[in-house]
Amino acid sequence: MSLKTLEFTLRNLGTLLVRHLDQLSEPDPSKLLELSTLYRRIGIGHLLAHHDVREFAENLFSSAETYLMLLRTQEPGAEGPRSLLARSRGVPLLDALCLGAWDLARDIDGAMPATWWSDVEEEEAFLYFKLLPALIDGKVDPGDARKLAALLEAEGTARLRAVDAVLRADERAFEDSLRTLTDDWRIAIEQDRETRPVDPYHDHTEAQVFIEGAALVRLARLRGLKAQERYDFIPASILRDLTQVLPSSVMG
Repeated sequence: MSLKTLEFTLRNLGTLLVRHLDQLSEPDPSKLLELSTLYRRIGIGHLLAHHDVREFAENLFSSAETYLMLLRTQEPGAEGPRSLLARSRGVPLLDALCLGAWDLARDIDGAMPATWWSDVEEEEAFLYFKLLPALIDGKVDPGDARKLAALLEAEGTARLRAVDAVLRADERAFEDSLRTLTDDWRIAIEQDRETRPVDPYHDHTEAQVFIEGAALVRLARLRGLKAQERYDFIPASILRDLTQVLPSSVMG
């Protein structure tokens, strides 16, 4: 992809971001999720176009904070849009984990639904998004650990195998699972390109950098595994210590 294409994409995404911010008079779940996505795409765009890790970190941090804002604006017990708010839809959690923004990730985890919504999500996906933040401190609920073992025996998805490998400190199993997960991610992107109209903003940004994979690598390193310096679709620059470029949380 040319620098000119990336610059054009960034300009358009910036215009969309300003428009969304201007129209955000009240917290609307779908609008806040769109805003979160825009921040993520802008961050990745700056990384790809200018190798700007600071802009990458600041925008992914804003994506995660916007998602936390969405979660906190939901009234306790209120029936919100379940398809948007289910735990497994919490992609911005991956943004916080990718950056090593552990406190922000813990806040998001605490605000996400604690129960599986079987009408809108798969149990495997729900458990995965519940286990990821638990890896920060390495403390997994015994019930979740049992459910993980049962699902691994029944399904053995690459996502759950990666989490299990981190919990067991099995470096080879982690690398194998991450490789499979990356392949699955790329295949899904290629299939979408062949069967659906291409969204250029996604295709030029999120389809170029594997944020979920970066989040898993950072968690693995946090738990003491010796991960590689770089992986396919995960630039080495975003796996370094980003503490110095992380903004301070404005959510409190």
